[in-house]
Amino acid sequence: MKINWKSTEGSNKTTPLQLLNLEYAVQLQVIKILIKEVEHLVQYQSLIVVEVDPKNGAVAINEETPEPLFSILQRNFHGFDSKVEKAFSIGEKEKLPSFISI
Repeated sequence: MKINWKSTEGSNKTTPLQLLNLEYAVQLQVIKILIKEVEHLVQYQSLIVVEVDPKNGAVAINEETPEPLFSILQRNFHGFDSKVEKAFSIGEKEKLPSFISI
């Protein structure tokens, strides 16, 4: 899987730990969707391209992702952005390292 990060410049509120947690959460979500929807396509995970904006946690499937992976992931990523946005809200206190918080 390839993750295209939108610029993190000008966003001094995003820590390396938050970026790592965000990357892990995106990868986990993609794998869960693939296993649930089309388990036989998990082996093609390397063809998936995801765009992540660390400023607000917005996640989008890039159009470079081939069909049917693009449609399946696009359809099943609803609700993920709001969960990530809540986890990385600017007013939130610094958390201890934990992947469970996402």
